[in-house]
Amino acid sequence: MSVKKRATPKKSVSFSDDETITRSRPSSDRKHSVSRDSPPIYVKKTIRTAPLHLLGLLYYYLKLSDNFDAVTLLYLLVPFQIAYLSLQFNKSTVYGHKILRLRTSLVPICLGATLALTIPCLLIIILLGAPIAMLLKETWILAAHCCLLGFPAVYSIFNCNFKVGNFKKYFIAIAVGCWISCVVIPLDWDRSWQEWPTPLVVGAYLGAFVGYSIGPYL
Repeated sequence: MSVKKRATPKKSVSFSDDETITRSRPSSDRKHSVSRDSPPIYVKKTIRTAPLHLLGLLYYYLKLSDNFDAVTLLYLLVPFQIAYLSLQFNKSTVYGHKILRLRTSLVPICLGATLALTIPCLLIIILLGAPIAMLLKETWILAAHCCLLGFPAVYSIFNCNFKVGNFKKYFIAIAVGCWISCVVIPLDWDRSWQEWPTPLVVGAYLGAFVGYSIGPYL
């Protein structure tokens, strides 16, 4: 009497966390409008991610502050970025099939990490040609602005188990804004707003505004 062999299912092993999350996402989740082809971590395409507060801070910096006070602007940026993160950006960030909400306990940790990033950012700016001895304080202030402008993305990285690939475009937008704004410094116009690092601060804010506004569509 012949014995029928039982068919054994083929086993497959995957080492991709992203693939696991994508497969586990329900295809009929209309509430969050998440498709099976969407990445595990992404920002929803919505006008709510536009950081309008950055334009307001730029207006204060260029028109109302005393001699382009970048230090006061830095103090104002911190609470505005936290408010932006809690009210807009974080509610539009999707991880798997779940819209992220603000974790208050994670905010000071991410602020500390953002401030720690100012040191490598300072070194990168110096390597790209920034003055070392005479204007070191001003260069660090520029680095602090660049890092704090990226604070919402830093928070989302911490809140998404460091799956960083989707958020690099925001940091790139800030860097590109700084790089483009450098062109006005060597021009022989003798204007006060050409002094280091005022043009780069403006470029960083404009780059952040563009990145966070159109980043979800790229």
